[in-house]
Amino acid sequence: MENAEYICTILKKALSILLAVLIISQMMVNVGIGVYYHLNKEYITNQLCINKNNPALHCNGHCYLAKQLKKAEEGEKQSSQSFKEKDEIFSNEMHDVSVAYYPSYRIICFVSYTSSQPCADNYNSLIKPPAA
Repeated sequence: MENAEYICTILKKALSILLAVLIISQMMVNVGIGVYYHLNKEYITNQLCINKNNPALHCNGHCYLAKQLKKAEEGEKQSSQSFKEKDEIFSNEMHDVSVAYYPSYRIICFVSYTSSQPCADNYNSLIKPPAA
């Protein structure tokens, strides 16, 4: 029995590390694109740049970088859209669940120290100075 608990603990840790790596890698996509651009800037400028024939623009491959960042952003939007669609399908399947909320209201009366009349007689028993 102890061996099964140990294996379960290891699997939980491995799953949590895997999920953390996946989340961090998704956030680091733009950083990876930027690092790739800076490491291969000369190749991108000479081969992939749209404005390589017009050196007066000083593009230096920024057009390629912008295109790659836009492509990554569109891919992220598509994946988030597919998650939204899956969520809508899931929420549509649960249409039988209904929750009723009945709020309860309490009247709270605030009495100022300068007031000679408290707001209700039953509050007189609550407002007592501390015993010495």
